[in-house]
Amino acid sequence: MTMLVCLHHAGGNPTVFRPWVVYAPAGITVVPITLPGRRAGEQPRRYHSLDELVPELAQAVRNEVGERDFVLFGKSMGGLLAYLLTRHLGADGGPAPRALAVASAGAPQVPWRDFTAGLDDQALVDCLHRMGGLPDWLAGHAKWVEPYLGRLREDARMCAALRLEPQKSALPMPVRVFIGDRDPLVPIQAAHRWRELGPDIEVSLLAGGHYLVSEDAGLLRQTVFKLALAG
Repeated sequence: MTMLVCLHHAGGNPTVFRPWVVYAPAGITVVPITLPGRRAGEQPRRYHSLDELVPELAQAVRNEVGERDFVLFGKSMGGLLAYLLTRHLGADGGPAPRALAVASAGAPQVPWRDFTAGLDDQALVDCLHRMGGLPDWLAGHAKWVEPYLGRLREDARMCAALRLEPQKSALPMPVRVFIGDRDPLVPIQAAHRWRELGPDIEVSLLAGGHYLVSEDAGLLRQTVFKLALAG
């Protein structure tokens, strides 16, 4: 049984992967991860950097997978975290994922832009609505989504602050990258730079915007499932 560990986008939560849990084929267990400090009943915690977050996230993943075979998938910020987590687990003696898949995420060595900076809450809601990140009925009610906006701003700031040192070793596992052809946040050039990080890296352009997981009619999900079953 392969475990498919899924990491969500900035400000989000694991419910975005509910269809993945429902439609997972035999041989795959989908494990959506809640970031440390955001679990129900847990004391909320703010992280000031991804370097601070990743070790605790690594422990959360270890607790879930144990010694079992697993594949990592991350969307947007989750894609960046999946990469950092892969590097951290490898440096720490494992277990490392057998394969890595990311969607809506530029290569980690390309600095991220904090698209939330300079926007008040309503302007940010309008921006998210245009990108497909918020439904119509929420677009005029910034007050209703203030907690989400706060988490989104913190996550976006941490991603934008990250500066990676050049890595001496290539990623040894297969890496599959999926980018929407109408993604306003991730230039296709930034996606193609994933190819600098290892010998078995493929970049696929899909029809869609930044919220590929939410927009997906099954193509992305089924492609990642095939990757997870290929080991």
